[in-house]
Formats: sequence, structure tokens, C-alpha cells
Amino acid sequence: MRSETSCSMVHDLLESQKCKFVQTTPDCLINMNLFNYLGWHYCKVDVRNSFNSFWSVLGMFLIAIYVFWMMQITIKNYFCPALMVIADLLRMNESTAGVTVLAIANGSPDFFTAIASRVQSSKHSFLSCMSQAMFLHIFVAGLVILTKPFNMQANTYLRDFGFLFLNTVYMDYIHKRPKGISWVVALPSAFIFVGYVVVAIVDQHLLIARIQKMEQRQLNVAEALQLEELKPQKEMPMKRPEIQRPSIGHGSRNKRIFRQFWNTVAEFDKDRFHRGTILVKLYLIVKQPIDMLLRILIPKVDMGAPQYGWSKLLFNIQVVLVPTYIAYIILRGYSIAGFAVYMIALIVMIPVATLIFFLTRTDTPPIFFRYTSGVGFMAAVFLIFCLTTEVNAMFFTMATILKVSQEFSLATAICWALSSNDLVANLSLAHQGWPRMAMTATFSAPVFGSFVFLALPLVVNSFVKAPGNIFPTEGGFGETVCIFLEVGMGFSMLSVLTTNFKLRRACGFLLVSYYIFFVGVLILLEKGVIHAYGV
Repeated sequence: MRSETSCSMVHDLLESQKCKFVQTTPDCLINMNLFNYLGWHYCKVDVRNSFNSFWSVLGMFLIAIYVFWMMQITIKNYFCPALMVIADLLRMNESTAGVTVLAIANGSPDFFTAIASRVQSSKHSFLSCMSQAMFLHIFVAGLVILTKPFNMQANTYLRDFGFLFLNTVYMDYIHKRPKGISWVVALPSAFIFVGYVVVAIVDQHLLIARIQKMEQRQLNVAEALQLEELKPQKEMPMKRPEIQRPSIGHGSRNKRIFRQFWNTVAEFDKDRFHRGTILVKLYLIVKQPIDMLLRILIPKVDMGAPQYGWSKLLFNIQVVLVPTYIAYIILRGYSIAGFAVYMIALIVMIPVATLIFFLTRTDTPPIFFRYTSGVGFMAAVFLIFCLTTEVNAMFFTMATILKVSQEFSLATAICWALSSNDLVANLSLAHQGWPRMAMTATFSAPVFGSFVFLALPLVVNSFVKAPGNIFPTEGGFGETVCIFLEVGMGFSMLSVLTTNFKLRRACGFLLVSYYIFFVGVLILLEKGVIHAYGV
């Protein structure tokens, strides 16, 4: 368990002690990532002057907005297209892709981070997981429905709802056990998500078998109409471009290598800039540094562009850069034989990039280039994770400075920051015409998050304490959020039953309104106007 010393205790110290406190207290440091915003505020800013504190908080807020914008561009231009390709390659339908590829892709950095930290638990793990489930299944699901109303198969919705409800109720039950949690009680919690994935895959295979059986026999009019409704659910209806091998070029292997690099990285919409208003021009200018940085950090295979968007120098830089920063993000602080893991990745990839440089040409993409989209997908996943943790660090810093309780900030601002990638990804998918996948992810992502941050730590800690028991608590806010989640899921089920599983905008409006009411209740709890459940 983490130290009981809370970062919010910084307000009880003298001004001369605050800097050292935020730089040494585990609860402060564990919420920072690439940059220590708390250290900046209390060590570099004269916090005795409220005017300086105001500008420090405002600056962090504006930076958080810019980082969030960068994450949105990453998800829209890199993550979602690669996700569609992978789901199509595996011949998944929207439902199965939402349970497996989307949920695991969004949560895989958290999973690797949890493994790297030896699956440690926190006294606020239950609150964090329930808050995430509340935000994703109620608020994000409501926005998905408002963005793109759609019809959902009853069996699919009931399956997804059942696993999320089972996960929520079981976690609530074992945390309330007066005798604590033994390994026998903790172990089933780890199999809920595994069972969810297995059932989703089996469900798709049964659907395919049903369609094939119907196609082999004579059908009446009603059965024929039913078959037409089932066929689109067999797999994702994507257009698969025909891949043709470009002709091999002649002349120098490195002809115009720097021009090719610059044209790829610094691509700019000049026509839109010249035709646009002042605000449009300002938007494009501010957005250009983000686009250039993302083109360097994330490999992208554009099947519609000349030579698939190939740039020899850029690709060789990415061969070295991508494994290095992925290793840095998930294994920072770890070393092998005295060498940092990310430095080992850098040293290993330099010879690989050198070999690729001497074997490739600027005018002809290599055969293996079009198969590197998976690398770009992984790069996007971990970059999104890095940006999300930076937004979380800034929100945590602002909550600490503004003297907001840790439980309230975990249930609101920090939850929103950590789930912002799911919010953007699901809304982007809904806007692009994949609302069923996005809706399914609002069920599966909370289950996967609970698997990583609740189930695995409970199983590990209970085995360590065996034959004794462990005694984690929900806390006042945790129990309140859990009860609101269970009631909200009841509203969700009621809304789809009354519309015969036609998810209309009225359903989305109901869910979003309920979440806003829930936030209002949390504010009243924070102000002490009302009491939390169980207190």
C-alpha cells in the first residue's frame, strides 16, 4: 500500500518546507510523469503572492488544453485508422472489436505500467475504478448516442451490460466483506474480463455460423430480411485497397532525401490557409507544431498517398525513436547491467536503422514498409498514454493547489483526465460511423480497468497474505460512486428497454443529465452540505 502521507498536507507546512515536501512525498511524485508540475509551482513560483499562483494555475490549464488537443489529433489521425485496419485484419465485427482491440489498446499502457510497478494497490483503487466506470458508461456512452443514434442488438447489449454489472456488484460485495478478502474470493474477480473476451469471440463465431446456415437453405420473406440485418454484423464493412508494388527506381539511393523528409514532416494545407479567415489561419499555425511532432513520432502508412507516404530518412529516424521512447515511457527507472532500458533500446536499434538506410531507396518504398502500420499503432497507443498522464499530472497539481480533497479530485478531474483518451477515441469512432464499437467500449473499458487496477492487485496481495486476508476499503466517496453507478446502469437498461434497443438521442440526454446530477452531488459532498453513503 502507498504511504498514508497525502500530498494535500503541503498546505499545512511553512513556505520554506513546501518545495522539499512535494519533491520527496510519494503521493505527490507518483502522480507526476515527465515533468514535476508541483515542483515547478512550489519551488519556482513565489506562492506567497496569490497573483503568481493564479498565473501558474492558468498556465497549467492552458498547457493541459494544448496537450489534450494533441491527444485528440493523435487519436483521430493515427489511432482510429490503425484500429480499424487491425479489427478488419482480424475479421472482427464492431462488438467484438469494442470488447477486445479497443478496450485492450486503450488500457494496455496502464496494464504494462501496473506490471512494471509489481501490481501495487492503492487505498483509492476502488474509487478510481468506479469513477471511471461511471464516467465511461454513463457520460461517454450518452455522448456517443447523442453523436450518432443507432440500433443495437438486444443480445449484444445484454451481454455487455451483464458483464459490467457483474464486475461492479462483485467488487462492491468483496470490499464490504467484514472478514476481509482471501485469495479464494479475490481470484474470480480476475476472470470476469477474461470471460467477457471469450464470450464475445464465441458470440461472433456463433453469429457467423448462424448466417452461413441461413444462406444454405430456402428462406421466407421474414427470414430473408433477418439475414440482411445480420450480415453487416459478421465483420466490419471496410474497403480494402488493392496493394500494388511500385516500380523500382533508378539512380542514387538517397536522391533528394532531405527534401523528401521536409515535405513529409512539414506538410501544410496552404489552400485552406489562403482561403480561410484570420481565426482559421491562426488555428492552422497553432496546430502545425503538433502535426509536425506527431509525424516524427508516429510511423504512418498511407495507402492512398504516392509511395504510401514513404520517406526514407523519416522512417530511419522512427526506427530508432519509437522503441526508445516506448521503453522510456513504460520502463523509465529500470536498468539492465547498469544501463537504462531505454538506452539499451536506442543502442540496439541504431544498427537496425543503419542497415535499413543502406538497403532502401528514397524513390521506392521497401516491401516491408506497408506492414509497419502495427508499429505506428503501438506508437500511438503509448504516446496517447504519455499525453494522458501529463494531463492527469496537471489536473492533480491544480486540484492540490486549489485545496480540493483527494477523493473529490479522483472522482472528477483526475478521472476525466485519465479517461480523456477513451472519450476522444469513442466520440471519434461514433462520428466516423462506428457507434456500436464505441458503445461496446464503454462497457468493456471499465471492466478492463477494474481488471488491471483492482482485480490483479487484489489477487497478488491476497496470495502474499495467505492464509490471512486483506482488508481494502471503499471509502465514503467510493461507496457513493458505486451506488450511483448501479442506479445509473438501471437507468441505462430502462432507456434501451423502453425504445426496443433503439438508442435515440433521448437515451443519451438521460445519461448525460444523470452524470451532471451525479457531479452536483459530489460537489455537495465536498462542501459538506450532505453526507456520503456509509458515513
